Amino acid sequence: MKVSEIFYSMEGEGVEIGRLEVFVRLAGCNLRCTWCDTKYALENGKEMSITEIVRDVRKYPCKSVSITGGEPLVQKKELLELVNQLKALDYWIQINTNGTIFDEEIFKLIDLISMDCKCPSSGMRSNLDVLEKTIKLFEPKSQFKFIISNKEDYEYAKEIVSSFLQKASRVVFQPEWNSRKFAQKLVEFVKRDSLSAKVILQQQKIVWGARRGV
Repeated sequence: MKVSEIFYSMEGEGVEIGRLEVFVRLAGCNLRCTWCDTKYALENGKEMSITEIVRDVRKYPCKSVSITGGEPLVQKKELLELVNQLKALDYWIQINTNGTIFDEEIFKLIDLISMDCKCPSSGMRSNLDVLEKTIKLFEPKSQFKFIISNKEDYEYAKEIVSSFLQKASRVVFQPEWNSRKFAQKLVEFVKRDSLSAKVILQQQKIVWGARRGV
């Protein structure tokens, strides 16, 4: 597999914020979001065998793994093998995916599916069919995360939540880091519209700043 980095830290985003995890960041992505904060993982990466990845994960005193990217599902065949091996070792696994690829076989094995729903400021779009399939089959273990930079993004996210994610129990609105001053307005909008969404900032950047591998 193409791997960008493996490190041990706390979860800084979404409903599992603050949880200690081993992060496996895979390289390669099928999108190019304008505000992407892991551009170093879009391409290249180090070629590692599944055995080598599992060996590195097991170095850390933690039984929770977050598989992220890039976009992990662009390496579907190898990812399935990695997940199977980690589950055999009794790891809790979160996958972070961009909402463009659906894989029922992998999603069945995952403990938390964290699915980004791309807003207009990203310059990209998620696949609404993927969102619908995920909430239909895997709602109890899914979160749907919107990275929001401005009011246009908010209105788009509100429409998607109202139209496709009415039954979602975990919806996260995350202010885009460079637009975090918008967070106060975002909270006011959520209050005004009584949306069932959590507004959560990127805790890892509050603690360490915009550094990689933390």
